[in-house]
Amino acid sequence: MRKYPLAATFLAAVCALPAFAQSQSSNDWDKIVLEQANGSVMTSTGGDYRSAAIGDQLTVGQYMMLSGAQPGAKLVYYKLDDKGRVIHKCVRDYDQANTYVVDASCKIAAGWAHSGGMNGANVGMIAGAALVGAALLGSEKNTPISSGRR
Repeated sequence: MRKYPLAATFLAAVCALPAFAQSQSSNDWDKIVLEQANGSVMTSTGGDYRSAAIGDQLTVGQYMMLSGAQPGAKLVYYKLDDKGRVIHKCVRDYDQANTYVVDASCKIAAGWAHSGGMNGANVGMIAGAALVGAALLGSEKNTPISSGRR
């Protein structure tokens, strides 16, 4: 019975690894780009609003207003390495008429979203999953659930 809480602890640790990996890069995006726009998309840095076009680069704290029939916008957040290559990418969709503040809280959807091969979080997830699987396979013995009278 003692092995199940241990396996649950390992499983929880493995599931928490992507969150730790995300927290390192979620507040320091190098570029935020408007990559899709439906209806009217306008931006402002505190003054007058201007029409935004696909490909425009936005900044944290900037206002984005969506209006019109079926408004929508897709912002893509990029974290770049020293050579300008994408190492993290996050997509955020907006689909309702409203005014939004562009923030840096975009979260990478999965621990596998790294485009540059293996990193420490991915290796940790694979190793942790292997340990949990081994622990669960090793715990399957033919022992009775109860040793009391039947």
